[in-house]
Amino acid sequence: LNVLGETVERLTHGAFRRTWLVCVVAFGVASGTCVGVLKVLWGINIWMILIPAYSLSMLLTIVSTEGITCVAWDAGGVTTGSVTVPLVLAIGLGLGKRCDPPVADGFGLLGCASVFPILTVLVAGLVIGQRGGYRGTVRQVPSLGNAALG
Repeated sequence: LNVLGETVERLTHGAFRRTWLVCVVAFGVASGTCVGVLKVLWGINIWMILIPAYSLSMLLTIVSTEGITCVAWDAGGVTTGSVTVPLVLAIGLGLGKRCDPPVADGFGLLGCASVFPILTVLVAGLVIGQRGGYRGTVRQVPSLGNAALG
């Protein structure tokens, strides 16, 4: 994550600091884990969380700069490291055993802990861009025009 943070700091010419990225990703993992815990405790269907979260991620990807988008989606992958996965799955299994009836579904926690950092980094990138800290290249959404009509 530190290497990713250094890349972001260079990419944004210092507007998005390395320590800020680490905090934003940590907040995303914490938020996702909290939502995952609520999912296990309240018996929420995983699709009710993941579909809106990934849909919002895709919408934010469209309006974000290319550099921040790459970093955000990489941040989601960073969270599946050797420390986060065992910890989050242990929390899920422990919570599942405390529920009545016992639940063995820790998958929801890991899914949430992976998508929420993507959201938080994309939002942070947009906030920094709005404050005038970074003006990266915004991708153009391809237009199919009449080519799709045949």
